[in-house]
Order: sequence, then structure tokens, then C-alpha cells
Amino acid sequence: MTVVDGWTLVATEGPVQVWRGPGSGPPIVAAHGMEDGWKSWRTVLGALPGYTPYSLHLPWCGGTDYAWTAEGSPADWLRRALALLPERPRALLGHSFGANAILAHLADLPQQDGEADEQAELDAVVLVAPFYRPAGFPLSDQLRTRSVAALRRVLVEGLRVSLGPRAAQMDREVLALMEGKLLERAVPSAFPVFYAAFEESGHLDLSRVTVPTLIYVGPGDEGLTPMRASALADAVPAATLRSRPGYGHFCHIDQAEEMTAEVADFLRDPRPAADSSEGGTTVTELLDGQPTSYVGQPRYEGANIRTWIGFKHFMYLVEEGVLQYFRDRGVGARDIYHRYGLGLEIVDSSVQLPVALEAEEQVYATVVSGKPKPGQGAPFNVSLTVEREGETVTVLKGKVQVALVAVKDGSGAEPVPAILEPYVVPDVAALTNSAKATLEIPAGSTVADVLAPEGSGAYLWDWRAPYYYCHFSDRLQHSAYIRTMEEVVDRFLADRGLAVGKLLDERGWIPVVSRARVQMLSDIYMEETVHTVFKVEDILKDTMYTARMDCYVRRGDTLERAATGTIMHGYAISRGEKAGTVAVLDEATQATLLGGAA
Repeated sequence: MTVVDGWTLVATEGPVQVWRGPGSGPPIVAAHGMEDGWKSWRTVLGALPGYTPYSLHLPWCGGTDYAWTAEGSPADWLRRALALLPERPRALLGHSFGANAILAHLADLPQQDGEADEQAELDAVVLVAPFYRPAGFPLSDQLRTRSVAALRRVLVEGLRVSLGPRAAQMDREVLALMEGKLLERAVPSAFPVFYAAFEESGHLDLSRVTVPTLIYVGPGDEGLTPMRASALADAVPAATLRSRPGYGHFCHIDQAEEMTAEVADFLRDPRPAADSSEGGTTVTELLDGQPTSYVGQPRYEGANIRTWIGFKHFMYLVEEGVLQYFRDRGVGARDIYHRYGLGLEIVDSSVQLPVALEAEEQVYATVVSGKPKPGQGAPFNVSLTVEREGETVTVLKGKVQVALVAVKDGSGAEPVPAILEPYVVPDVAALTNSAKATLEIPAGSTVADVLAPEGSGAYLWDWRAPYYYCHFSDRLQHSAYIRTMEEVVDRFLADRGLAVGKLLDERGWIPVVSRARVQMLSDIYMEETVHTVFKVEDILKDTMYTARMDCYVRRGDTLERAATGTIMHGYAISRGEKAGTVAVLDEATQATLLGGAA
């Protein structure tokens, strides 16, 4: 008798093995994915109480040469494995290639022809990260190439998962060599088998799969894109589709605890539920106190100095996290625009950036609702973290406010749901904000006379609001002011003789932002002229300066402040004996920042 970590090998035939885990109750059986093995399901199966767990080791396991395809299809091999079980399963679980094998098996089972109807004996099926191509979805060379890339990524990720914590501790060259060897061996033989199953999936008669079926998909998993996931759920009569933010191809391992709890609930009550492809069921409260997660990477565009990321791209990740929060609650930005005629707009952001962010780092955003104040939109607390050297490091923490603004050409005719109604405004100016202001332009005076009079130390930059900085076909969006903050600082420094490139060359100084805030106060419309004023207000401890940005738009003889922001800026030394330390601002530099000339 072979026993491994409490699991017993109870049957074997050729490349097929059946392993039974500890537990008692109705039998539940799991099938692994391509280049994987029976051990991958142990965590989930072992945490499901009240069942006798079985995990199958199938011929598409790691290290196979795929010669098994000459002796039967994946469904054929799955049936052979199920025939080795000492008892009929009550539930089937499958991951990836194993999930597709289960679908093909169920779609081809004999029904009421004198043999026992196996589906009638099943209580539930759980499919994790299956792949599916609707019959009408065209095959193409581009899709084939994309599928090769997706398989390569999955294989590499599978290697990481199999190594567990060891992967983070291994020498990077050794790990890269292992990845290369795996891809060199597996892809040429595995891809044709995978792609054939992908092509066949749309021709399966899934209307015959009558057992309640729970389908898990991660939003970023290319094997089952949102469109194809919906098609699969529609094709299986008793399907429930769940897409969870942060779930990837190996969510049954990486998010085993969360998935186990949901699978246990489903097995207790496997009746088909409403489609929850947006990541959750219908909610009754937008600010529910529950966190949303988003996983992303900074855009390469932001790596302007070495591989450090500029603060603007931190803010783009914050925005993506907030958008995910709304999607998770079934009210994504696209949906509320077309259904309710509303534009989702971040109107206020205030962030701290304690440490640098590097290009290609995986960033984990967490968004939690705050306590709302009347007339100020929906508040959220946001953090961005990365994992470095075995630890979680916070690279941003901040707060944002979101308003839902009525749009002029929204096609939505549906009533605004109660969960959104408190945050709807006719325009940004309708929000309560003490920073609102208007300035008179005296007769004979110019905008420059009012905003940047001689001796004020203020810098004025006029620019046209382009369509590609706008939202909803007509007005500037929040990120436009983030870009403006970045650009006006650059223009101000160059005007004062402290251009970023000059300080890099002459002193090795790298610009660093540690705090920033941008608030929208009213709307500026497409192609209006924006008058942006920037002024350094204070020097802190000879190392940092604080500055203010205000954006105005002229309306008649008045200037309306449409946005305002603050920034805390300094420099780090990039070379020499003091590399890595904070630069001390000499008196001449301080005087220049405060209004003089370099």
C-alpha cells in the first residue's frame, strides 16, 4: 500500500492512478490540469468536510510525452479513471484540461438507454479555469499564436505553483533554466493536444450537461475570456458562473481557502444561481465596507528615470482599483454610462508614496469604502502593495472620492438604482467643496496679471483641453489634472533653470514625489483654454518643497477655479558616495524655487 501525506493509492492502471484522502461521506473526485498531477487538489479536497475525497492522476500529468492520445481522448481516459473508483462519485471537480475532460465526458454520456444515468447520480460539478471556444468563434493564425503564448505562461506559472515558497528563494538563473527546459519539452507536444481540445469545446453538446455546474474563471485568464465565459455558462443549462478579481489560472491553489468556502456552499446547495460574472451577487449598498482587490503592473511608459515609476502611474493603478470596486458590485463604469446615463469620475485623490515602485513589479491594490459626507461623493481608502524579499511593502496609501456625473449623451434610460443615487450629481460643481473660488479680471487686465503678477513667484501655463484628456465626450477627467500636475512641475523647473535633465547631469539628482493631492471643483470642457498656475509655497527641512497647482477656466470676466492640487517634491542622489540619500537643497536652489531665477 502506497501512502503519501495521508493519501492512499487505491487503484492504478497504466498511467492512471486513483488516490483517496482522509475523510468520510459521499465521494468527491477531482481531475488535474495539463502538466500537473493529483497533488494539486489536495488542499481544497482536504478542507471540504463530510466527503470522501479522491484525486485522479491522469495521463496528461507533468512529464508526459502525450503518446497517450493514441489510445483515447481526454474524456475516454477520464472514464477509465472513474471506472477504477471503488464507488460512484457524487461530485466532480476539474481544473483546466481536466475541467474540459469532464465537460466532454458529461456531454457524451449515454442517457436512459438501459444503463445507469451517471449524471443523475451526480449532485454537482465544479470547473476551475476551463477553456472554451463557442462554435461560431473563428479560429485564426492570430488566435493560435495567442494560444501558444497563453499556454507558455500557464506552464511557467504552474511550475511556480508546484515549487511553492521555494520559487521565491531559488537563484533566478536556476529558475529560468528550469522554465526553459519545461517549455522546450512540453510546448511542442502539449500545444497540439490543448488546441485540439479548445477547438472541439464549441462542438460539444453541452445542453446534455444537466448537473448543476459551478464555473470559476479569473478575469485575466485567456483560456476563458469574459465573452467566452458567458457563452459557456449559457451553453450549460444548470451553470453558475463566478469570476473573482485576483483569481488566476491556478486559483484552486493560490486562493484555496476562499475557493474551498464557496465550493462547500455550492455543494450544500448546488441549485443554479444568478450569473455573478462581475465577481459578486446583486448588492444593496455600494459602500459596504468589504474590500476589493485588483492586481496589475505599472505601465512601462512610467519608467522615465532608470526603472523607477513616476507618480502619475501610481494614480493610474489607483484608478483601476476603484473601477474594479464598482465592477465587483455589478455596476461597472461602462454599464452605468449606458444604462443610467452617468459618468463615473474620481473627483478627489490624496496619496502618500512612502517608497519607490519599479517597472514590471506586480502591484496589489486594495480598495475599501469610507464613511460618506453629504454632497462629497463616495469615499474610498486605497493601498498599493508589492512583495519584495518575502515581505509585503506598501508603495501607496491614499483616499479618493468618486462622483457619478450626469452625461449629456448618455444612452441610459433606466432609473438610477438606490445604491448609486446618493452619489449622483448634475455636474462636478454641484459637489460640496470649500476650495471653490472665482477671481475677477479687472478691466484692462490680462489673465496673467491676475494669476501670476510680477513678483508673485507664480508660474503660469496656458493649454487647450484636448479630447484625449476628456471623459464622456465633453469634459476633462481627473487623470487629466494628474498629467497636468506632472507637466506643470516640469515646465516650472525648466523655466527656473532647474530642469530635471540638467540636475540629473550636473548633480545626479532624481526627482521624488512623496505626497500629492488633486481635487476637481467644477468642469472644464473639451477645447476650452486651461490656465494653470503653479507656485512653491514652502521648503521643508532643506530637503523637500511643497507646491500648489490651480487650474482656472475663463467664463466672461471671471476666472473659475476648476481644479486644485498640492505636491511634496524632493530629490534623491543617484550616484557617488551619497547615492541613495536625500539631496539637501542649497540656499540658491531654495531661493530659485521660491521665486528667484537660477
